[in-house]
Amino acid sequence: MNSTARERLAALLVNDVKKSGFSAGRTAPTGDLHLEVQGVGTIQLPVSQAQARQLCAISRPARYGQGERTLFDKRVRDTWEVPKTRVKIDKRRWNQTLGPVLDQLKSELGFPVSSQLRVEFHSMLVYAPGQFFLPHQDSEKDDAMVGSLVVGLPSAFTGGALEIRQGAETVTYRGSKKSLSFVGFFSDCQHQVKPVTSGYRVVLTYDLLAVSETLQMPGEVDSELIGKLAGCLEEHFGTPDAPEHLVFLLDHQYTPRALSWSRLKGADGRSATLLEAAAERADCEVVLALVDVHETWSAYESEPPSRSYRHSRYNAIEGDGEDYDVEELIESDITLHAWIDRSGTRESDLALFVGDNEVCASTPSQSLEPYSSEYEGYMGNWGNTLDRWYHRGAVVLWPRHRAFVVRAEASPTWAIDTLTAQIHTGNLEGARNMATALAPFWDREAGRVTTGAFISSALSVAQLIEEPELAAMLLGSFHLEMLNHTHAKTLSALVDSYGEAWMTTLVAQWSPVRRQHYSSTSESTAAWIATLPQLCEALNQAGGAGATAARLLLATAKSWTCKAIESGLKEPSPSRRRQRLTDLGLPVAALLRSAVIVGADSIRNELIALMCSGGDGVLDCAIAVLQTTPPTHWQITGLQLVKAYVRFTVEGLLAVAQRGDDDWSIPLPPGCRCDLCSTLATFLGDPTQTQLEWPLRQDGRAHVHHRIDASELPVTHQTRRTGRPYTLVLTKTDALFERERQERYRLETQLAWLDGSSEITNPG
Repeated sequence: MNSTARERLAALLVNDVKKSGFSAGRTAPTGDLHLEVQGVGTIQLPVSQAQARQLCAISRPARYGQGERTLFDKRVRDTWEVPKTRVKIDKRRWNQTLGPVLDQLKSELGFPVSSQLRVEFHSMLVYAPGQFFLPHQDSEKDDAMVGSLVVGLPSAFTGGALEIRQGAETVTYRGSKKSLSFVGFFSDCQHQVKPVTSGYRVVLTYDLLAVSETLQMPGEVDSELIGKLAGCLEEHFGTPDAPEHLVFLLDHQYTPRALSWSRLKGADGRSATLLEAAAERADCEVVLALVDVHETWSAYESEPPSRSYRHSRYNAIEGDGEDYDVEELIESDITLHAWIDRSGTRESDLALFVGDNEVCASTPSQSLEPYSSEYEGYMGNWGNTLDRWYHRGAVVLWPRHRAFVVRAEASPTWAIDTLTAQIHTGNLEGARNMATALAPFWDREAGRVTTGAFISSALSVAQLIEEPELAAMLLGSFHLEMLNHTHAKTLSALVDSYGEAWMTTLVAQWSPVRRQHYSSTSESTAAWIATLPQLCEALNQAGGAGATAARLLLATAKSWTCKAIESGLKEPSPSRRRQRLTDLGLPVAALLRSAVIVGADSIRNELIALMCSGGDGVLDCAIAVLQTTPPTHWQITGLQLVKAYVRFTVEGLLAVAQRGDDDWSIPLPPGCRCDLCSTLATFLGDPTQTQLEWPLRQDGRAHVHHRIDASELPVTHQTRRTGRPYTLVLTKTDALFERERQERYRLETQLAWLDGSSEITNPG
């Protein structure tokens, strides 16, 4: 007997649900199909080889889809496609045959009596000798599309079999010489057309659409079975430390647009019906969901990798691991990324992870076709693993009394909207209780939502909930970069409600200083600081509390910027150091403008002092600040002092005597003080020595290479691989003189710009 309630639930469904096929075939007489093709005329059935060749003559090579792209590659798909505009079918007569066939296919594919299958013409194809279509999966082109219908026209040909596969099962369909052949199959089934060996295979293809108003299946639902399933649910959710969910994986894949209670494929519909009834009896909520399954297996290559076309599949289907001996499951994870409840409400803003103890299935994932797989060979400490990824439908259930928490964890946006509604209807105490229930997971889940609407709503709820600890919990996972001028009134109201000390603590949590190392500047933070004047202006207009919030935000932004400058100055690469410091000019200029707006003279003076006391190291940042700020604002922001300091520094650099043509000395930037670097510094500092031949072991050569390359020194390094140890040959290059010429030109143009005589330009 199965040991857990979820396993027993899956077993009950397996025993009850009659497995319907993933494909079905039928034949019918040709009498009702009257088909004309412009340029060829009426198509006589069976199709003669002469008429098939005429069809090829007016056709075009067929393309295929791969993700969002449409491609043409005869190695993947080699067939002729008759343009749809040339094809004319007498639908009235054709429906007399097509209608009954669709009813038969509906039953064999497991659709309920209440549903109706209909088709939309897609293409007319002709496979000449040697032509084929490699394994692929059809994309769903309509919300109601559940599969494809292939109508084979009678003709004399060999080969060209249609193979349809789901998991480990493959069904083969061959054409008829005298009758129409119909094959319907679900769109998540992989299928291929084998090469035609003689004659011509001519087919009409249709999109198969399902229309239904209800999920109900034919026949009476077994009340005893529903009771057993409900009992499994109650046991699953009734144990100590019970899981939050029960996730029953369906047998088929579904796209977000095609996911629907009324269009479930095959046995999935019956399973969903039974689970819905059991959920009602066990007082559970139920949704239909899309999940991504990732499994990692220990595996070994059974033989050298095959070069078959199986790894080049239509719609980006990758290899399925058949070239590997799969041993045991190492780990798996499942993520819900969309769901639809029984009212039809869809929720796509999801990233909900579920544990192995919450999942069951009638068909394990490894029996299905993965949409991608990746093998990692032995790498020393890891490897010999096969990763597989699957898209699957699922029915997800949870106790109704846990509904708010479960939905909130899946969708923080929904949670905030629900709290807003509770507060606006006067249920403040209820909103507080709900907010308290969010605490165990809120920081993790809310931190991944960055939409402006969510941020605004969360700020508003935090202020209206009138409880400082709950408000801080709701907002603790935010970042400063999420804020903009539209949030000014709410930020001001938060300070009014909870005080400056509360806001100081919260802003410290939001600070990028806590989240980043300063090996490089953060583009997102720098970009946000550039917008800070707008936010400070809006906060100032919001009143005294707003000004307080503005000063707190400004102080935190200033702290990040100072640390970013400090980090930039430590960058060993001259070009990267210059670029990083130049890029910080815009946020520094924005900070100065913000400081003026909120009257933060101390912050303004600190930034001005930083620009004027860093020597030529911060020169690039200071110049960028001046360039970014209109000269009419220099006086009020204190940049007149920076201008004077920059002029003084540039003039001092230009006053240094130019390098002589015979001066080859190169300073080694500060850093390592080892014996190797001491020898390197001596060679570099010698004004007459241009080359050094230096016997060094490999690790020593690597160290010297790194010092030269990291500092972008005008020195080449080559290894002469003779003798032991090999000889490292260092050679100073003429780039030394060209760089200094360009640097002097840059300083001269900067000075000219300060005098207003020209713009700063790149010397090229």
